[in-house]
Amino acid sequence: MIRTIALVFAAVILLLGATSASADSLTFTGSTANGQAGPYGMSLNGSTTTTPMICFSDKNWITSGESWTVKAYNITTITTLGGAFAGTAATYNELGYLANELFANPGNSDLQLAIWSVFGLTGSLTATPGSIQDVNDAISHVNAGYVTSDVFYIPSGSNLPLVNGTTPQPFISRVPEPSSLVLLSTGLIGVIGLLLKRATA
Repeated sequence: MIRTIALVFAAVILLLGATSASADSLTFTGSTANGQAGPYGMSLNGSTTTTPMICFSDKNWITSGESWTVKAYNITTITTLGGAFAGTAATYNELGYLANELFANPGNSDLQLAIWSVFGLTGSLTATPGSIQDVNDAISHVNAGYVTSDVFYIPSGSNLPLVNGTTPQPFISRVPEPSSLVLLSTGLIGVIGLLLKRATA
């Protein structure tokens, strides 16, 4: 019984803790409802549930139904990333801030362009006054202490599919809202309480 309680407690810690780099599968389930601007409909690890995600490179391409391997990073692990998507915690916090703005305002082309411009991954597009202002707002919020809780899915592996000569796009996904995490942890703590009660009965 004590072992069961320990396992449940460990599950609570893992669910509430930070996301470490892990191997996952990502599938583009179809075109966005907003043209080039996100969010995109994605399937994580073959799930039938569509997860909205936002790409942060317009220099990389994907096609509907395409699947590829990704690694998931959070703001504390993303700084270990090298290669084309290497960046600082500050730049990834800016991406997270802009992504959450776009999740709240789907299809906003200025926000999407601002996201692509953080790492200079706008392809042939040029900045607009609105996108420049959005980036400046993100920088201000990060300088004021904003830290993203979003997850970054970065293409990985040696057999990535190529579309137009490029590997797939990197994506940003939201984590559950703090209130959802509180409800989840409260439920799990309740289960622990019941197990403890049964153990002492």
